Amino acid sequence: MSFELNLAHMSISDLLEKAAEKKELIYIQPEQKKIGKTSALIQFARENHCPILMNEIAALDYQRIHPDLNIIGYVDGSELDGLNNVICDEGIPFDAVKRLYRLGHIITGFISKETLYVKADTENKPRKELQFLSIPSDDCDTDSESLDSKNSPLLQIELEDIDSIPHVFYKGERITERIAIDFEWRTGGADKVGSTYIRIKHGNDPDKALAVETKELAVGERAYE
Repeated sequence: MSFELNLAHMSISDLLEKAAEKKELIYIQPEQKKIGKTSALIQFARENHCPILMNEIAALDYQRIHPDLNIIGYVDGSELDGLNNVICDEGIPFDAVKRLYRLGHIITGFISKETLYVKADTENKPRKELQFLSIPSDDCDTDSESLDSKNSPLLQIELEDIDSIPHVFYKGERITERIAIDFEWRTGGADKVGSTYIRIKHGNDPDKALAVETKELAVGERAYE
């Protein structure tokens, strides 16, 4: 079972209570903005003593406004280690919410069917992020484990600074031991074919033996200037 935000049937606060009882997420539409979701989430957190997971920028502001609450800024999910009663606000990447929910960290909260945002570090320095999102249709089974593999972004690259090591997620999987990351996209036109090229070279050492794995995808004609 999954919950859709429909104010014709139930208030946001009542829906949060019901979803928390069932330990289900509440799916929202992109146009459902500024209708009191975060206020209801904060009230629920205060009454039930739950930490709130928000995107990093929003968390800084709300923690200052509500110092009595435990408001956590999302970075990569590791900040929830050891927690299992967290509620989440919208603005967290779709695949990240599903992963943390499946791991038992999140009990309820809002999950957007269309999520694209830029995170920032604690010094408000913008991070550059590439996301390619697959958005679930209204008639898909949002409770199915297959949703993660079918609807998680194909590629996420997060770069905190020009000389930082990039955080890379491929089909929802975090890539570690990165060796080389190549991404190129070219627009098409009347007389040329557009293209996308991805190459991820990384260490793969499940048996403690030296191994290198390369993931490579290409569509269209690669063209370097």
